[in-house]
Amino acid sequence: MVEDYNNLDSFSLYRLFKDNNDEKAFATIYNRFCNGLFNYLVRLIGDWHYAEDILVETFTKLANSNLDNRGSLKAWLYRVATNQAYKLLRKNRVEISLPIELTEHNTSQNEQRLSNWEVQKLLNELPEIYRSVIVLKFYGEMSYQEIADVLCIPIGTVKSRMHEGIRKLRREMGL
Repeated sequence: MVEDYNNLDSFSLYRLFKDNNDEKAFATIYNRFCNGLFNYLVRLIGDWHYAEDILVETFTKLANSNLDNRGSLKAWLYRVATNQAYKLLRKNRVEISLPIELTEHNTSQNEQRLSNWEVQKLLNELPEIYRSVIVLKFYGEMSYQEIADVLCIPIGTVKSRMHEGIRKLRREMGL
């Protein structure tokens, strides 16, 4: 029996779950990746309700999958989540709505939240191919190589999409 699941790599935990039906191993994988993946999805699609749904779908797919030890489990999870998010965005173009509490500007906290909302609105207006690389880089804190692995594209494509996406954001911001 494993005593410290936190010291195991992700694929070892996955194998424990698949081979021994070890729920604690799966919970460790979930806890390791859920916050980052959820934040990425919220930024990508702009709606935390949909992000929660996609997060559940992603981990359900993991539980039902039969992966080998090649590649990165993190990249696999982000790729599945990204594909689910794109599917949702194509199906019913997700629009973010302004929460009622953000219409009152009496505190600096509300102004900061409005600023975050404006950033999210700008991100939502970007085409998906640019939004995904920007969100993975700046909110997912991934390297260009990790982004390339997640999106299954060459690293040069990641760099060019990043450059073009930032250029489009700057233009929208009037910079």
